[in-house]
Amino acid sequence: MSVRMIIILLALPLFLMLAAVNSLLLYREQSKDVNAGLRGQALAAAVTVAEFAKSSQDPLAELAQPHRLAALHGGTRNITGLEALYVVRAGQPPLNLIEKPLIGALSPPTPTSAKVLGTREGPGGRPIITAIAPAGEGTTVVADIDAQPLVQRTGHLKRLTIGLVSGSAALAILLGLLAARRVILEFRRTRAIIDARGRQAGEQLRIQEIRDLADAVHLIQASIASELQRLDASGTSDAAVGIASVRYRAFPDLAISAGTLRLSIRVLPTAPPGSFYVAQPREAGCFVALGEVDGEPAEALAGAMALRRFVEADDPDRLDERLAAASRLFGVSRMVTQSVSADGGKLVLLLNGNSRAALDYVERLPELGPEELTHDLAMLFIDAGIVAVALPA
Repeated sequence: MSVRMIIILLALPLFLMLAAVNSLLLYREQSKDVNAGLRGQALAAAVTVAEFAKSSQDPLAELAQPHRLAALHGGTRNITGLEALYVVRAGQPPLNLIEKPLIGALSPPTPTSAKVLGTREGPGGRPIITAIAPAGEGTTVVADIDAQPLVQRTGHLKRLTIGLVSGSAALAILLGLLAARRVILEFRRTRAIIDARGRQAGEQLRIQEIRDLADAVHLIQASIASELQRLDASGTSDAAVGIASVRYRAFPDLAISAGTLRLSIRVLPTAPPGSFYVAQPREAGCFVALGEVDGEPAEALAGAMALRRFVEADDPDRLDERLAAASRLFGVSRMVTQSVSADGGKLVLLLNGNSRAALDYVERLPELGPEELTHDLAMLFIDAGIVAVALPA
């Protein structure tokens, strides 16, 4: 099973469980609130009429008077969802108290106190919530409230729950893919480091060993950065440190764009004092030369700095000619050059070392940019002196 699939399978159940729990809590709370509101509305309607009826000797006759019915009709028009409001007494027909026709009236026994009977199916199959309240003299007031808002609300919550669970699944897959991409890139990067440093045929590394190697690489990386900072900040009179500091300022790490190419050149701390680089962006690509001026450290550094000024001071079209002349004038002991075209070409160049092995490493990690690749090559080929990488942008 791939690392990508493992991460997704680990993340997906967790996100789905969190979404399901949150959706369930939301569903229960919202449904409970809506149901409680409708039950309270039904109970209030029944209790209000029952309390008024209790004050009369014959509640049924009192409420049946025309002026009482007219008042009830007017007062109940504004009660949202009121489907039925009527009074029942054993042995007598129910008395309808609202303008709507009474269909499917109940004949419940007179309760000792007001209560909600629950949700039932009303006329036309619509759900209704029924509440009853005692009105005295064996009389009961019944109120029916339309429960359709509860059904609509729960339907909306179900759709919201499906959306939340589906969205959580999509988010889990997306985050899993992003995390897997980072992990896979680290694995590939580490494997490329292992191969570049000469892993034996058939040698197998466990995940723990790969992680240990990656930690070691990051430690070397931090060590190199710390050393460069120390050289830059050092005020000592040590000649070697002073030469290294001047060389670092004269030939700093380079990161430029050359048309559609991105070029990165990195000078290693172990580079000889006379090491130099020359980079020339061109319309069809770019040209890079890495070299070393021979001689005593201070003289070699001065020669390398003068060589670059000599080469760059003339017409760029005469760069090759000026490099050839500079090699003779300044005593260049070693120089490697390479040109790369802008139409998908790659440039991987080391002053010292196996550029073919470096190119293999670069080709294994197409996701990395030139700056990241020269950073890695500086750790893998510590004696290379100078490393240069140019890739399409």
